[in-house]
Amino acid sequence: MRKLLYCLLLGLAAQPLFAQDESILKAALFLSGAASEEEIPSDWIDRLESARTLRINNPHLRAGVLLTEYQVASILDYRLTHGDILSWEELALVDGFTRDAVEVLKPFLSLASDRLPGKADTVRLHATVLARSSLNSLGAKIKLNGERWRAGGAWRGEEGTVYAEWQTGQSRLLAGDFHTRWGQGVAVWTGFSMDNLSTVDAFVKRTTGLSPVGSYSPASVHRGLAYEYAGAHLRLAAFAGLGKDFGAHADYMWRHGQVGVTGLFTAGTYCIALDGKYNYKGTDWVGEAAYRNHSFAAVAAVRGKVSEAWRWAVQGRLIPSRYSGKKNGEYAFSAGMSHTMRNRHLLSLTADASLLPIPGTDSRRFQLRIYGIGQWQLSEEWLLDVRLTERYRNYEAARTDLRIDLKATGAHWTGVFRTEADHCDGWGFLGYLEGGYKSEKTATYLRMTGFWIDQWASRIYCYERDAPGTFSVPAYYGRGFSASLVGAYKWNIGRRFRLKFNIRAAWMARIGRKPSPCLNLQLQADW
Repeated sequence: MRKLLYCLLLGLAAQPLFAQDESILKAALFLSGAASEEEIPSDWIDRLESARTLRINNPHLRAGVLLTEYQVASILDYRLTHGDILSWEELALVDGFTRDAVEVLKPFLSLASDRLPGKADTVRLHATVLARSSLNSLGAKIKLNGERWRAGGAWRGEEGTVYAEWQTGQSRLLAGDFHTRWGQGVAVWTGFSMDNLSTVDAFVKRTTGLSPVGSYSPASVHRGLAYEYAGAHLRLAAFAGLGKDFGAHADYMWRHGQVGVTGLFTAGTYCIALDGKYNYKGTDWVGEAAYRNHSFAAVAAVRGKVSEAWRWAVQGRLIPSRYSGKKNGEYAFSAGMSHTMRNRHLLSLTADASLLPIPGTDSRRFQLRIYGIGQWQLSEEWLLDVRLTERYRNYEAARTDLRIDLKATGAHWTGVFRTEADHCDGWGFLGYLEGGYKSEKTATYLRMTGFWIDQWASRIYCYERDAPGTFSVPAYYGRGFSASLVGAYKWNIGRRFRLKFNIRAAWMARIGRKPSPCLNLQLQADW
């Protein structure tokens, strides 16, 4: 208890708040198609944290983490007719964009134009240095950005990542740690389960190409050298890793589509994949087929809309156990539909049926997952979010999960009340109340959480706020209570120098276990 009081008093004395950068979370939800923070693939946070500000009016604009091939082609066509894009309202009118999409992507884009006096980007060095300390570890991050180059790295304990990138015109050279994502991810799949298909947007994956990694953990990334060329219609990429892994990718893009080929070689094995994407009158047709370990795998999906309000998607997956290296294969079909009313209310229902046979052991393993989402904007300040998830398996207990969030937002404050109950070999309950205040220089979030979950199969994952650069979704299990205070304070020193102090103080007590305090302090400098 003394440690908890110490943590809370220290946090209040610092006049805190700013947790995980909200713009990164919003963009990760939008781009990945995840329905909640708990479903965001961790590599999306890496990609967005290390993403370079993208100039919409760059003559060498390329697809990647932020923009699809279709969006880039639409921008280039628009600029040929109308000239450079000089406002966010104008960007929202470009084919492939909406007002909501522009609002989410705006923090990562620039409208700077070389055609107008005084509008071109000023060539300056930008740097960010971040030092982090907790009760049991130390960590640090650094980012440097120049006109044509950037570098960065992260370190915590015995793990870390580092990258350096040089870019000019149509060429880009990358050294250090980096992600690869081509096609629908079949060729670069690591063997983990595919992302949750809880929304129709998740049925089609985005091709992000090569992207540097500046996170604390180097898991599931390549380390070595990579090169990328992006022309008007042709894109080429190649990489060689220190772990004797190397690969190459080439694709051809046009106004409404893209086709590509990928080759990966590692540890005496190889993978060859073909992928394609085509957009016809607002309907996306995508697919990827790959050959590895003397086995064939494929994913295909179609996503479209009946009207501006109704959207739908279907997907099929064929991933044998020999291809994936897992004990079981996956043969699945998914379908989903969503309805948006007046841009304020949302109803969504998706279903995923999978046959998961274990060769030579059990060929009848079956799974059905159903996701239902209802969101009602009760007023300008209040949003009600209800989610029902059902998972049925013929080889273990079924799981039913009901989650209700009531969210309130104002000019400077936010509030969330969540209650969640699930059943799988027993009942599990979790609820929390969180309040926060945010201004130009300071912000503070205080959360109180209670949970009663006796069976590990009924565990509940819940996103935890933390300082920028840290993304955490712990599993709650047992019976207990926790409290956390997260915040930041920002100082502007002159025109170019900015200092941020972040803190997270937390305490958890569970029956049968010793209380576990947590104190994370972070200092970030930008200039």
